[in-house]
This record gives sequence, C-alpha cells and structure tokens, in this order.
Amino acid sequence: MWKVLVAEDDIENRRIVLDALKNIAECVTATTGKEALELYQKSRKTKTPFDFALLDVTMPEMDGFEVLKAIRQEEEKSFHRKRETMVIMITAYRDSLMEKYNMGWDDFITKPVESSLLINHMKNLLLSRSS
Repeated sequence: MWKVLVAEDDIENRRIVLDALKNIAECVTATTGKEALELYQKSRKTKTPFDFALLDVTMPEMDGFEVLKAIRQEEEKSFHRKRETMVIMITAYRDSLMEKYNMGWDDFITKPVESSLLINHMKNLLLSRSS
C-alpha cells in the first residue's frame, strides 16, 4: 500500500482523490500548505516517509509551489539530491503553463481530477523510478 499525502483545500476535490485511492493507499490529508509541510516533516522525523505528495497548487497559508520547494530543499540536504517523495501537482492551470514552469515536481494532473488518470500517473511514476 502506498503512503500518500493529499494536500487539497477543496472538499470535493479532496473527496475525489481519497475515493480514488481508498483501496491502494494510506492517505493523510491537509487543507493548507503549512499543514502539508508539517505532515511531510513529521513523516520524515518518524522515518515513515510518503511515497507520494499530491499538492494542490492554490492552498491557504502556503501554495503548492512553496510546499514543493520546501520538500525538495529538505530532500537535497538529507538525501544528496535523491527524491524520496514523488510529487504530483493538482492544478486548474493549463497543461502548457505547467510544463513550461516545472519547479521540481514529478508530474501534474489537471482539475477536475479523474480517478483512473491519477492512478495511472502514480503507477507510471513508480515504474519509472524502479527502472
């Protein structure tokens, strides 16, 4: 089972993601960017890191980009540039904008989230990591 951080402030989008992952992942949720970063840091301290972080781009307190930046900075310090947690951004932005401005995420999906697409993206990332 995957361990997944779901950082999404919109209740309906969060429900869709949790429903999609209910049989294949242990999900921990955050409704703000600050809460997401705190949960990420706690998981590292307890040596139970997340396999995935699904970050909404627009959240209160810290946006998804700020959380992503903090995650990658912590990984660089501790893992010598090895990415421990795969990050998928969840966004309403256009695909072309996200592709142009990749700031260290592993993948992105656009809203509204399609369950099968999300799971396929996650499986593909795991396959690419193991090869």
